[in-house]
Parts: sequence; C-alpha cells; structure tokens
Amino acid sequence: MTRKKIKPPVTPRIVPAHPGQQLLRYALLACAFIFAVWSGYYYGKSRAPAAETGNIPLAQSADSLQRIRELEQERDTLKKQVAALKQKTQQADRTIRSARSRAQQPAPAPVQAPRPDTPEAGIVDHTLTLENVRIEATATDHVFRIAFSVRHTDDSRERVTGTLWIAVNGFSRGVPKRLSFKTLSPDRRLVVKMGFDRKQEVSEEIVLPNDFRPKNILIEAKPYGDKYTGAAQKIDWITVQ
Repeated sequence: MTRKKIKPPVTPRIVPAHPGQQLLRYALLACAFIFAVWSGYYYGKSRAPAAETGNIPLAQSADSLQRIRELEQERDTLKKQVAALKQKTQQADRTIRSARSRAQQPAPAPVQAPRPDTPEAGIVDHTLTLENVRIEATATDHVFRIAFSVRHTDDSRERVTGTLWIAVNGFSRGVPKRLSFKTLSPDRRLVVKMGFDRKQEVSEEIVLPNDFRPKNILIEAKPYGDKYTGAAQKIDWITVQ
C-alpha cells in the first residue's frame, strides 16, 4: 500500500502595503464612490418632473431638488477628500525619496585627532605680548612717561629684534587727531628700538601740545623676521602718579 505524502498548507506571506499605494487605493475608492453618486444624481435628475409638465406632484419635485442639493454637497465633500488624499500621497512619496537618498549617501569619514608627534599637537605660540602698560604723570605739565614691557612666551632664548611704535589719539580744538611718537618724543625719534632675549622693559617720555586732549594710547610691537608675530594694544588715557 502506497502512502501519500501530505504537504503542509502554505501560509501566504503578508507584505505590508506601501504608504503611497495605500493612499492611492483610498483615492480610487473615493473616485468610485463619486462615480456612483453622480450616476444616482443624473438618474434622479432625469426622473425629476419639470414644473411645466404637471405629471408628478410638486411635493415630489421639491424632494428631488432637496436630494440633488444633498448629492452636490456630498460631491464637494468627496472632492476635498480626494484632494487631501492626493496631497498625502505626494508628501509620503517625497518622504520616502528623501529617506532613500539619505540612506544612499556615504557616511562621513571620522575626524581623527592629531597624533602627539604632529605639528598640530605641539604648536608653539610665537606671538609677542605687551604687559603692564601705564601712563605716568611727571612734575612737568604736559609731560608724561609711557612705561610697559614686551616679551615672548616660548622657551627659546633666541634674541628678538624689531621696533616699538607709539601713538596717542585725542582731540585738538575739538578735531580728532593722532600724534605719532616722532611728534611726541623730545628727541623726535620715529620709533623705540626693540631687542631682548626674554623680556624688555620700556620707559619713554612724551610731550603733549598745550591744545591737545588725549583719549587713548596705541602701542604696536613689530618684530623683524618671520618667526615671531607682532602685538598691539590700545588703552584709555588714564594717568597714574
């Protein structure tokens, strides 16, 4: 006796519907419903009695007109629903395309921190600094002493040379004016010479004109060469004794 093999029933795989396809089905169903409503509308209109025929009572004609108005309202409502479904379908398609586009883009390469032996990890600051800038009054009117220090912050003992440029901003008879160090220094020097290994103390006297009212003082350190970077500082004109 031959035994027949019984095959197990195959369970159909349920694939979730695409969001855009699902909205499109709703739109098709709505269109079908509109077609059915309009078919009933035209059928009722063809059956509606004309006032001049007098074959059907006026009460029935009023009911038909009321039904027509209701169908027209339902038609307008369905049109709005179909338009909303189309908009949702388009929005869902745009969202899906955007998600696919982002998924296809390659991931950005991770940024690696610089190794300790690279120049980025051991940058040495070669910028000069101006410190303790002060304006000192003297026993003579209109004569002041400008004092400050200039230095570099690295560990190098290499000598730094260059110039120190000094100017005073203020007003002369109400007109803004800048006076250079050549105008202010008693010996008419253009600049102050700069030369130091670690730090240089500077103290220079200046003479202001009688009709000049100072507002602030500007100091710039300009080193020679490309290794060091200059510095500039502006401070308000406040004198100390």
